[in-house]
Amino acid sequence: MKNLIGGLFETQEQANQAYEALEASGFAGEDISMFIRKPRNAPARSTEVRIQDIARNAIVGGLLLGALGGLIGFLIGTGTLSLPYLEPGSAPREPLFIFMSVVWGLIGGGLTGAILGVASRLFRSQEKAEVMTQQIEKRGVLITVDVDDSQSELKARRVMEEHRAIEIGNPHEKWDLEFWVSPNEKSPSLADTR
Repeated sequence: MKNLIGGLFETQEQANQAYEALEASGFAGEDISMFIRKPRNAPARSTEVRIQDIARNAIVGGLLLGALGGLIGFLIGTGTLSLPYLEPGSAPREPLFIFMSVVWGLIGGGLTGAILGVASRLFRSQEKAEVMTQQIEKRGVLITVDVDDSQSELKARRVMEEHRAIEIGNPHEKWDLEFWVSPNEKSPSLADTR
C-alpha cells in the first residue's frame, strides 16, 4: 500500500527543482504532484472586533485608571502630593476640597483609562490582522510523492531536504487539505487524495 509524503517549499523555483530531482531519483511522474494554496479572505474576517471586547477593555481601563486617579486626587486633596500653584497652605484642606479632588481624579482617570482600553483593544486586533495577512500571503508550494515503503519514503525526504523544503511530513496530518489545489486540471484538490 502506498503512503503519501509531502514537502512544503517557499518558492515555485525550489518546488520545480525538487520535482525534477524526485523524478531523477526514480519516482514515477504520476506519483509526484504539485499543489499551491487557494487564495482566502481570512484577513477580512480576522479584523472584526466585537463590541463586547471593546466595552470590556473600556471598563477595565476606566476602573484601573479611575482608581489611580482617585488615589492621586486624594493625595493632592490632603496635601501629601503638591502641584505647581497648589503648594501646601495655598488652598484650604476642607472635606469638600478633598472630596472634589478625589471626584475629579476618578473622572479624569476613568475617562483616560476607558480611552486607552479601547485603543489598546483596537491596536491588538489590527496587529493580529497583520499577522494573519502575512501568514496567508506566505503561501508556498507543496510537493507530494506516493511512496511504497520506508526506504522510498526516506529517499523522498532526503531529496526534499536537499532542495530546501521548509516542512516535510504526511500532508493529511500537517496541512489543511481543503486549501491546496493543483495547478493542472487532472487533480484539482489535495483533499481528493485521501
